Amino acid sequence: MTPTELMDEKDSDGNPDALSEAVNRIINRTPEQKQADREALLKRARKGRPLPEGKTLEDVLVGQWPGDETDEQILKALDELS
Repeated sequence: MTPTELMDEKDSDGNPDALSEAVNRIINRTPEQKQADREALLKRARKGRPLPEGKTLEDVLVGQWPGDETDEQILKALDELS
């Protein structure tokens, strides 16, 4: 049972403690339940595109902003947000 299903199962009865109970169920899953949840999530996840030959993830991300901002401007904006 996925974390979302665990939450939906208890939340539908109007229980005011449903969220905290769902969080506790998620936190206290066994290693086997966590692995099953990971596998279920990965089955639903969209497959990524392969990296171009000879490129790293950094090569294809750094400097690839949708506008004309520089890496430095992006980093400064991110610093201001945090």
